[in-house]
Amino acid sequence: MTIRYSAGRTLGVLLAALVVGGCATKGDLRDVQTEIRALSARQDSLMVEIRRQEAMTRDTLRQTSDQLFEIRGDVARRLDALEASIDRLTELVGQTQRSLTSVRDQIESQPRRGGGGGDFGGAVGGGSPADAVESYNAAVQAYNAGQFTAAAYGFDEFIAQFAGDELVPDAYFFLGEARVQLQDPEGAIQAYRQVIEMHPDSPRVPAARVGLGLTLLEQGDTTEARIQFETVIATWPDDEAAVRAQEALDGMGADPLL
Repeated sequence: MTIRYSAGRTLGVLLAALVVGGCATKGDLRDVQTEIRALSARQDSLMVEIRRQEAMTRDTLRQTSDQLFEIRGDVARRLDALEASIDRLTELVGQTQRSLTSVRDQIESQPRRGGGGGDFGGAVGGGSPADAVESYNAAVQAYNAGQFTAAAYGFDEFIAQFAGDELVPDAYFFLGEARVQLQDPEGAIQAYRQVIEMHPDSPRVPAARVGLGLTLLEQGDTTEARIQFETVIATWPDDEAAVRAQEALDGMGADPLL
């Protein structure tokens, strides 16, 4: 409405100028009218473009608003997931603490139950063979429950208190396994070597060599890792550990030895 009024006013001004000048003809009037119509058409086209731009701007704002709404929802979901993870972590920490307390209590109570010496079948440091089994089983239970910190603590304490017990090689082996889970490769390597070097007749030796080889492989020591795998395959070809050793060698691109 405003644009058409402006075009009409412009036409009036031009006509008035022509009349005042005394030189207005019908041709002049037609030219002026044509020019005014063209001007009005351009103004109409401009208004259409302005409305189109306005509509696009509104659509963009609407899309931005929708995206912000989705982002807020995603943030809320992530916060909920984070809170759930924190709750789960708190629960796991509590379980680990309870396992540590249980293992420690059992270990601390064993010397008191052991009494005043005697032949305890190789248990060293106090406590009976039954005490040794109870201590070992507590650590194994923690390991099987995924409480690797408590398990490592339990196996360390068992080894320190029952150094002469027949379960010591098993304790060293599972200590190595627990150290792997705790991302402690040096501790794992040390535990596996204790089985291999200090208890060479233990049935845990093949599995300990495989565990040692895998840990060394992760550390980049491919030469020593290969030696461990090949030793297992050559010495204990019928043991389950030999299958794992061959799989490891296959992964390294070695020729099959089985």
